[in-house]
Amino acid sequence: MDRFEYAKPDPADTVLCRHNNVTLYDGNYKTSFHRGNIILTPTRLFWMSGDAGLSLQLRYIVYIESTVTETLFGSKTKTILVHLLPSDNENPGPVSCAKGEYIKLDFKDKIPDGFFDLFQKTIGEKKWSVNKTTRQIRTGIGGIEKNIYEKQKASDISITDAFKDLDRLMITAKDMVTLSKNISEKIKEKQGAISDDETVRFKSYLLGLGVDDPVTRSSFTDSNTYYATLCKEIIKVIQVSLDEVGGTMALTEVYCRVNRARGLDLLSPEDLMHACYMMNTDQSSPVKLRKFDSGVLALQTSLCDESIVLKKTVEALQTNGSLSAQELSTLIGVPVVLAKEYLLSSEKHGKSCRDESIEGLRFYLNKFLDVY
Repeated sequence: MDRFEYAKPDPADTVLCRHNNVTLYDGNYKTSFHRGNIILTPTRLFWMSGDAGLSLQLRYIVYIESTVTETLFGSKTKTILVHLLPSDNENPGPVSCAKGEYIKLDFKDKIPDGFFDLFQKTIGEKKWSVNKTTRQIRTGIGGIEKNIYEKQKASDISITDAFKDLDRLMITAKDMVTLSKNISEKIKEKQGAISDDETVRFKSYLLGLGVDDPVTRSSFTDSNTYYATLCKEIIKVIQVSLDEVGGTMALTEVYCRVNRARGLDLLSPEDLMHACYMMNTDQSSPVKLRKFDSGVLALQTSLCDESIVLKKTVEALQTNGSLSAQELSTLIGVPVVLAKEYLLSSEKHGKSCRDESIEGLRFYLNKFLDVY
């Protein structure tokens, strides 16, 4: 509200529209400016009630948005949020310091048809800068051209500096990866100095720093060769993590981990899928792509024994009586989507029974096997 000043429309102002029953909010704080009239001109927004008048210069507005309110009779759009720039207003106004960086225009019933679009269009036209432009025209075409040239020159310098920073970042990232490899080699040499668990954990942190010289499509002319090489890189990045989580990892998590390791050379979901499908065509691949009955895709080590996973799930059911996917996820340390697949697999093998209720899906140990 510190952007507002006490003012009324000038008779010479062009009135674009006016609406009544509008309350002003300072952020989420309801002000005393209640159910007044608003008047929109090309350069200002006025709020009027009786002899009182407030004015907001449109140059302060960054953007506007409408919000939907839920009522007993359905949802209705009745509020406009006006996001503002910091104040440089020296004219007297209702407050000296605003409570928020936006104001709200709250209409009694709903936003009048066409008002939001007109308001947005008026802000975009920036008519308040016409006088400044007119003064520039009076200096001649040469002055305008010089001004445009200076702006383009400043933009070019900014873009060039940005790319220099990006190049420095990529070089630094490769140095970090090289450092991680050197430290990893030293850990191998000093294997007895720290425990095995600490060694594995520290190595995984170092490998997580990134991939040195990641595989990119531009380096290959043949798609099959690209995907085959990419497949090997994915296995190299993910294999240690796969062992730590029990041998199975959902493809969504694989995608996040691989791209985090690649740094700035991000991989598309399509390329990841193609590379993972190639794992199943190579019989010697230590990692395979598995599709569960529900359609969930995951990477799984070739040494992963499903009977062991089934046994762990049954043991968890025996210990806890019943489990949801969320609870099993917490117990065995796997994502919820995989925990649900494990429970469905135990049901498929006759080891558990499901119970669907308003509380969700739960699985119980199948005790009918003991009866019969």
